[in-house]
Amino acid sequence: MKSDELLKKTLEQTGLPAKYQEYRGTKEVYLVYNEEDERSIAHADDRPQAVSIWWQVHLFAPEGYDFRGMKRRLRALLLEAGFAVRDAVTLFEKETGSIHVILSCNMTEDMEDETWQKLD
Repeated sequence: MKSDELLKKTLEQTGLPAKYQEYRGTKEVYLVYNEEDERSIAHADDRPQAVSIWWQVHLFAPEGYDFRGMKRRLRALLLEAGFAVRDAVTLFEKETGSIHVILSCNMTEDMEDETWQKLD
């Protein structure tokens, strides 16, 4: 399973709406995720053998919500799914009165042979 599929499946375990890039729903508490960085790694025969993908998971919640508890739960779910979790940043957005938590996580994926077959 690719990291984007695994991340979506992992975030769904929270019971919160989880959308790629942008949430357009009406729930006060929701998750949004996006790629932060993607790099080819483990080069051999002049070609990368894997790709390292860093993801950002954003938790948006109103003041008063137990964002710390959800942050701990998200970190535990990500680690259990095999992601490496780097850091968490918590912000308060004055314009919306929302708490905004950003978790950075990483997964390394092997390059598929068919990718290079299409290029040759």
